[in-house]
Amino acid sequence: MNKMLLSCKEATFLIEKQMVSPLTFTEKLRLGMHLKLCKVCNAYESQSKTMNKALEKWVKEGALSKTLPPKIKSDILQKINRK
Repeated sequence: MNKMLLSCKEATFLIEKQMVSPLTFTEKLRLGMHLKLCKVCNAYESQSKTMNKALEKWVKEGALSKTLPPKIKSDILQKINRK
């Protein structure tokens, strides 16, 4: 494969990487070229950004510090123990 063209696997890696750290100029260029040609990776990038925004909002609202209501916790444990 041409060194400038990314596979979808490489593109999705860069899509996720850009969420946590800046891409190099070459990575940005290669990802941009791939995204111009690949509708599937475009959709993946859009979905990934949406999920990251939702998770950031969830964390900011303190959802991680909340505990489950006892009834829900009990139901989950019962379902786990059935297996």
